[in-house]
Amino acid sequence: MSPAQRGTVLKKTGGGAFDPADRHLYFAAGDSEHYPHHVLLATNDLLTAGHERKLTALLDAGHRVLLDSGIFWLTNQYKRDHPGISMDEALRLPPEKIDGFDALYARYVELVQRHGDRLWGYIELDQGGRDNKIRTRARLEGEGLAPIPVYHPLVDGWEYFDELAQQYDRICFGNVVQAPAPVRLRLLHTLWERHRRYPDLWVHVLGLTVNEWCLAVPPDSCDSSTWLGPLRWPDVRIDSALLRKVGVVDRGFAYDLDQPAHPERGRTACCLMCAQTVEATTTVWRLARTTRDGLLQQPAYPPVTETENPLP
Repeated sequence: MSPAQRGTVLKKTGGGAFDPADRHLYFAAGDSEHYPHHVLLATNDLLTAGHERKLTALLDAGHRVLLDSGIFWLTNQYKRDHPGISMDEALRLPPEKIDGFDALYARYVELVQRHGDRLWGYIELDQGGRDNKIRTRARLEGEGLAPIPVYHPLVDGWEYFDELAQQYDRICFGNVVQAPAPVRLRLLHTLWERHRRYPDLWVHVLGLTVNEWCLAVPPDSCDSSTWLGPLRWPDVRIDSALLRKVGVVDRGFAYDLDQPAHPERGRTACCLMCAQTVEATTTVWRLARTTRDGLLQQPAYPPVTETENPLP
């Protein structure tokens, strides 16, 4: 499907800092003392005025911030409070059955109304499956917001992907973070093939760490919290080349998190190293993709030809 076959008037998602020409971005999620240029912050981490000052400081410093709704956090809480229910089952429940949804919704709207013009974007409150997502999104749009819709391939069906792609300039792609590697790779391959029908569509993959797959079947952007691995698992430091894991750095290079102020081995230094690693990873990804596209004289999402078998 060519761009001309999309909706005549696409809905522009919100975020004054979004630049559609600036592709292949890696957003860093999680709490840190230092951040790279592109950051994902969740609404549940911005519930107080003090936490909101952190968002304001990042925006003032020129960071590109993607606001997450916090639904994953809220549903995890629900799952913990209701033994016997799985995460997938909890995510399918309508919003009114999730404890704390109304409070999260109100805080999300408040943050967007206050900072939306400076955000890179803000992800919809994707609780409750396709029909509930549509209902909640309509409510948000009725309040003047323009959230990025979330598509879940394992439950929404590919027809819904086409529906969103024909209506919006950006969508988010879920179900990746908890999927085993073979399923994750298959999802990304199918996404890439679908994306070729809508080369101007922006797809942000939720919960994907940049790796070698992003060279072959690239999303436009993605996010993860694994960049903070050295803070969580101090004895492990994975190294990579051209986005592919090549080994583990010796334990002698581990940071000493019990000495936060140590200028070279403490927690603060570790956070700075993590942020610099994200910047380097993003640079490698973008350079490799640009080089590849130039050598092959082919865009990231080559148009579907008439001789190819159509996707179902």
